[in-house]
Amino acid sequence: MNKKNRLTISLIAAIFLLACACPATSLPTLNQDPTQVPTSIPIIPTLPEISTPTTVAVVPSNVLLTDDFSVSSTEFETYSDENGTVETKDGVYVVRAISDLWHWGKTNSQFDNTVAEFDVTMVSGPANNNAGFGVVCRLTERDDTSIDGYMLAISGDGYYTIRSVTSSNMSPLVDWTYSDVVNQGNVANKIRATCNGNELKLEVNGQLVAEANTIAGGATFGSLAFSAISFEDAEPIAEIHFDNLVVSQP
Repeated sequence: MNKKNRLTISLIAAIFLLACACPATSLPTLNQDPTQVPTSIPIIPTLPEISTPTTVAVVPSNVLLTDDFSVSSTEFETYSDENGTVETKDGVYVVRAISDLWHWGKTNSQFDNTVAEFDVTMVSGPANNNAGFGVVCRLTERDDTSIDGYMLAISGDGYYTIRSVTSSNMSPLVDWTYSDVVNQGNVANKIRATCNGNELKLEVNGQLVAEANTIAGGATFGSLAFSAISFEDAEPIAEIHFDNLVVSQP
C-alpha cells in the first residue's frame, strides 16, 4: 500500500475514533416511550348547585274558608225551586232569583264570628237596576223552615243596607241608603261584611258604609249565604254572580 492510501485510511480511522469519543450526553434526548399518555385526568371543579327558591302560598291562620268557584263548590249548596236556582257555574257562584222573595244559597259549614270578603256582579236584572244582593251571616233554620240571621246587602242602583232576619221577617238596622261608593248596573263591587260579636259592618269597594249592632236574642251562629232579589214585580229576574270568597275570623 502506498503512502497516499495509508494517509487516507489513517485520516478516516482518526475521524471514526473522534466520532466514537463524543460523549453521549451531547446528543438530544428523545422520549423513551412516545406512546405513553398521562394516566391521571385533571379534575375540573364543579360549580355548587344553586337552589331555586319555591314560592309557597301561606294561608293566614285565621282563614276559615276560601272558594274561587273554579270547580263545583263542595261548600255551597246547589238546588232549584219555584224561587230560583243556585249553583256553581263558569267559575262563579250564581244566585238567580225569579220571584218576589229573597233567594239564597248557603254553606254547609257554620260559623259564629266572620269577616266575609267577595266580589259580586249583577249580570241581569230590572232595567232600572232595582235589585238587591249580598250576604247573610249566622243563617239558621227553624223547625218551620223559617230562618234567622243578618243580611248585609247592596243594590244595583247604588244603595246599601244591614238588616236582621227573625223567622224570615226582615227589620232594618240600617235602612236602604244611597252611596256613590256602590257601583251600579253590571259593574262589579267588592264587599267586606263583618259579623263579630254584637258588631255588624258593611264595607263596599274599600269604604265603610254602614255599622250596626245585633238584636237581643238574634242568631249567634250559623251558615253563610249569598242572596239576591228583584224588587220589580214586572221584571222578577235577577242573576247575581259571586266570586273570590275569603271567610276569616276577625
